[in-house]
Amino acid sequence: MSTVVVHDGAIHPGGAVKVVLEACHALEADLVVGVSGMDQDWWESRAPNGVRLLSRKSKMGTIQDIRNAYRMLNLSLKEYEYIITSGPATKFFQPYDQQTHIHYLHHPPLSKLWFDGGLFEYAKSIIDRIETLSIPVVVANSQLTADRYWKHYARSADYVINPPVETESFSWNSEHIPGKFVMVGRLEERKRPLLAVKAFAELADRDDLAKIPELHLVGDGPLADEAQVKATSNIYVHGYVRDEKLRQIVESSDAGVFLAESEDFGITPIEYMSAGLPVLGVDEPNTNNQIKQGVSGLLVAPEKEAVGDGVLEIMEREWNRKEISKGADEYSSARFRKEIREVVEHV
Repeated sequence: MSTVVVHDGAIHPGGAVKVVLEACHALEADLVVGVSGMDQDWWESRAPNGVRLLSRKSKMGTIQDIRNAYRMLNLSLKEYEYIITSGPATKFFQPYDQQTHIHYLHHPPLSKLWFDGGLFEYAKSIIDRIETLSIPVVVANSQLTADRYWKHYARSADYVINPPVETESFSWNSEHIPGKFVMVGRLEERKRPLLAVKAFAELADRDDLAKIPELHLVGDGPLADEAQVKATSNIYVHGYVRDEKLRQIVESSDAGVFLAESEDFGITPIEYMSAGLPVLGVDEPNTNNQIKQGVSGLLVAPEKEAVGDGVLEIMEREWNRKEISKGADEYSSARFRKEIREVVEHV
C-alpha cells in the first residue's frame, strides 16, 4: 500500500504539523510539504520516510497562498495509491482515477466564520466549495468541525478523528510553581493573548493578594511586540521556544490558559492536562467540550474581569493533577495512529 501525506505547509510547527507527521508514521507514508519555514533537515529528522519540500518561506500572504494552491493543482503523485491531504491549499490536488484521496479537515476556511460580503471573499468561497465537494473522503478533526462542514458545504464528514496529542511527553507529577500560568500558542487576534495580558496586568496591582499570579506567554506572532509593551512585572513573553524548553515551562506551571476563539480542536489544552494542569478556558465551542468544569479546569467568558476571576479561583482550588492527566490519554498519539490506519484500510 503506497501512501503519501501532502501538507500545504507551515511557517512554524503547530498542531497541523503534528497531525501530518503522526499520519506519516502510522501509514509508513512519504511526505510532501507545499511551503515551510522549517528546512528540509527539520522535516527529515521527524518523518519516517522520504520528504519533498516544494518551497521555503519565512512568511505567508495572499500571493503565497495562491502560489501554494497552484503548486498543489500541478502536483503529480501518480506512483501512490493513497493520498492523504491536509490544509486548505491541498484541496486543489487532482488525483488520478485509480487513486484514493482522503482529506483531513482541520477547520472550514476561517474566513467563512466572519464573511464580510466582499467580492473577492465571495469568489474564494465559490472556488473553495467546488474543490472541497470534489474530495471523495473527508475526515474532520472534531465533531464541531464536522458540524461546521455540514453547515458550510451541506455535506457530512465521512469520519471524525481528533488530532494526536503527545500526552506521553509531559509528566503530571513535576514540581508546580504556585501562581504560575502558561499560555502557549501563536500570538494573534484569534488566540486572544492580549486579553490574557490585560487580565494579568490588572492582577499585578492587587495588594490584597497573598500571591500575584504570573503569566508566561510562549509563542510568536503579529501581536508579540504589543504583548511585550503591555506586559507588567508579572508577565513574561518568551517567544518561540524549542520543545524541551516548552516542556519545562509547562510542567513547572500551576495552570494553563487557553482563550482561543472559534477553536475547532485545541491541542494545547490537552497538553496542559497531560502535564496535570487545570485549564482556564473560554466557555465556547470546542473548548467547552474539552474542559470539564471544576474537574479539569474552569470555563469563563472571554472578558478581562472573568479571566481575572478565573485565575484567582484556580489558585484557590485543590486540583487532582493525576486525574486531570489521565483524562488527556483519550487524545493520545497511539489512538490517532490506530484510527487513521482504520480509515485508510476501510475506504
